[in-house]
Amino acid sequence: MKFFNRLFRSAAEKSAATQRQPGRFRARLSLEGLETRLVPANVLVVPISQLADGSHFHTLAQAIVAAGVNGMVTIEPGASPDPVLPVVVNVGEITIQGDPNVPASILPTYQLSVQADLVTLQNLKISSVVLGTAAGDIVSADTVEHCLINSLTSHVAGSVFSQNTFTGSATFDQVGNVHGGDVIANNTFTGMVGGLLTLNNCLGTHVTQNTFFDDGVGNAIDLDNCGNGDPTVPAIVADNSITLTGSPGGVCIFVTQNGTGFSSVRILNNSFNTGGMGIGMLMGMTDGDAAHYSASVEGNDFHNNAIGVLITGDGADRAGNIDMGGGSLGSKGGNNFRSFTANATVSHAAIYIGFAQSGSIMATSNMFDNNIMPSNVVFLTNAAIPNLGGPLSTPQSFIQAMYNELLGRSGSLAELNGWVPVLTAQGQAAVANDILRSNESLARVVDQLYLRFLGRQSDPGGRAFWINALQSGSTLETVEAGFLTSPEYLHHIDTDYVQSLYINLLGRTGGPDELAGWYSQIQTLGLAGIANGFLTSQEYRGDSVSGDIAAFLHRPA
Repeated sequence: MKFFNRLFRSAAEKSAATQRQPGRFRARLSLEGLETRLVPANVLVVPISQLADGSHFHTLAQAIVAAGVNGMVTIEPGASPDPVLPVVVNVGEITIQGDPNVPASILPTYQLSVQADLVTLQNLKISSVVLGTAAGDIVSADTVEHCLINSLTSHVAGSVFSQNTFTGSATFDQVGNVHGGDVIANNTFTGMVGGLLTLNNCLGTHVTQNTFFDDGVGNAIDLDNCGNGDPTVPAIVADNSITLTGSPGGVCIFVTQNGTGFSSVRILNNSFNTGGMGIGMLMGMTDGDAAHYSASVEGNDFHNNAIGVLITGDGADRAGNIDMGGGSLGSKGGNNFRSFTANATVSHAAIYIGFAQSGSIMATSNMFDNNIMPSNVVFLTNAAIPNLGGPLSTPQSFIQAMYNELLGRSGSLAELNGWVPVLTAQGQAAVANDILRSNESLARVVDQLYLRFLGRQSDPGGRAFWINALQSGSTLETVEAGFLTSPEYLHHIDTDYVQSLYINLLGRTGGPDELAGWYSQIQTLGLAGIANGFLTSQEYRGDSVSGDIAAFLHRPA
């Protein structure tokens, strides 16, 4: 089985390498085919007990040189870390990966300094990695995925960081880099460091669908001067789950503008949970005019915090342009403040505004408890009361919660009001069912499956096919099985099939006995039977239910 998997993986690697840059690669061969140094190589870093030769090396540094441009380096279990650290990656368009048949946690630990363009790092165990040598010096995209990383510093732009586990801090510093556009998606950030993710001068960066868990004291996400005065190129933080369990005073997202910098952000559909002790979102500024500070805040869950949103103006009592609903930045509101029922105090408030006598702070069409006036849960210190407008009614709030949870966006007032007669006539279950089974909701489900199992955006044809399958009566487990047995999945995982199901479905690696048990049934059950066994297992269904309880009821199962 191992031999088959390695043989299959090798063929898949060659096919993928050819497909990645077919035109450029073929042109190179036709022009310089006799120069072997230009031919991409697949080389291994192996334990020192194994013989080294032209394709097997004892250090990563040697393997990088041998692989060359467009090459691939695979690090095998038992290999030793390089004696000289950090290892400098100065070869462009190279892939460096840990053996995909094993978890990154059992591989040797590396320190890396990436000084080339279009480098891919995957399934590696990294104590520290620096991408670029100075802010803004490299603008070509790198890819970092499926890695176990303690510390990361990136100066590059247009890069993708996906499905990594960060156990320390990640800092993105793009001072002087006008390109921006990083994508930080589907990662897990955990630790006790405070400041798990810091973005400094990052234009147009997208932070989406990540999980943050910090049991220390500090901020989960810092956004510092992420703007250039143009609100149409904001940094976007969307669909993240942030949990802080440290001492009181922790902040889920801290958005700052200082000096002559600019801040332009959109904070959308995130869940902030400090166990009722900390702050969901803190916004501070040195220059609080609307040109230097703008923030659109929509569809976020602030209810499990001591303070939902804290805004502190500049020394001139200005607070920029902050749109939490109904303002000029287009926020639909839909933020959840329903747990704030007592009159606001300095330590417990839905919205706390300090030193902001002027500026534009709008907060209409949000969710508050039906029995309180929104102004009663807003605390002011030398500040003008914001424009709270009309809060959502109880029926509108229920429908808005469905939009936030099932569609990943806030509904407009027109959309909410269109559902109110249905809610009145048919009840909550009918509305929830209709929204859940809508084209938009099912498309979101399918899009997430493409990212989760195939590592790419959905294509129109495939998206339509799977939406139709769900609408025609196929269960979600049946559709998941279709993804997991597709030829594209088999090429994409580039690893042992059974182990991939443990990792992608159960979030852990399978032990030797567990793997052997499934291997013994592969001839009888086939891939579809194996996938179905995982999807219908008590462990997988239990994890799914626990996730639903956390998402919809905001508590542990």
